Amino acid sequence: MLLAALIGFGFGFVGSMPIAGPIAVIVFARSLDARYRSALGVGLGCAIAESVYATLAFFGFSALLAEHAWIEPVSRGVAAAILLGLGLSFLLRKPTGEAPAERGAAGARSFLLGLSITALNPTLIATWTGAVTTLAGTGAVAVDAGLAPAFGLAAGLGIFSWYLVLVVLVRRFRDRFRRETLDRVLRVFGVFVMGVGVWFAIRLITWFTD
Repeated sequence: MLLAALIGFGFGFVGSMPIAGPIAVIVFARSLDARYRSALGVGLGCAIAESVYATLAFFGFSALLAEHAWIEPVSRGVAAAILLGLGLSFLLRKPTGEAPAERGAAGARSFLLGLSITALNPTLIATWTGAVTTLAGTGAVAVDAGLAPAFGLAAGLGIFSWYLVLVVLVRRFRDRFRRETLDRVLRVFGVFVMGVGVWFAIRLITWFTD
C-alpha cells in the first residue's frame, strides 16, 4: 500500500507540473495577481476532484465513458461556459497599481471553481486509467481494488503539493517584475483560458452535429 501511495503521489506531483491546462494557468495567474489564497483554493479543489478520478481508475470506471458517450461532451459544454467567463474576466480586468485585496470567501469560491472545472472533465478517468495500466505493466504494484483509496488520496496530495510549490515560487519572485508586465501576462492567460473554453464548446457542437 505504501508503494502504491508513493507512486500515486509521484504521478500527481509530476503530472501537474506542465502549465498547459486551465487549472495550472489559473493557479499561476492568481499567484501573479497576489491572490494566493484563491490560487491555493483552486489547486485544492482540482486535487480533490482528480483524486476521485484516480481512485475510480483503479476500479475500471473508464468503461463508463464508453457506455454513456453523452457524459463527456455535456460536461465539457458546462466547463466551456465557466472557462469562457473566467477568461473574459482576466481580459476585462482593469490594470491596478497594486495587488487586489482578497475577501474572506475567496478561498471557498476558488475551491469550488477548481473542483467544478476538474470534475467536469471525466476523461481524466481515462488519463488515470492509462497511468494505472502503465503501473501494472511495470509489475511494481498489483492493481488491486484495495489499493485504490491509497493511490487516489496520494495522487491528490501530490497534485496539491505541486500547486503549493508553484504558489510559493511565484510569491517569492513576483516582486521582481513590473506591475504593467504582470497585467499583460494576466491578459495572455485570459486569452489562453478562453481558447480552452472555445475548444470545449467546439467539441460539444461537433458531438451534436455528428
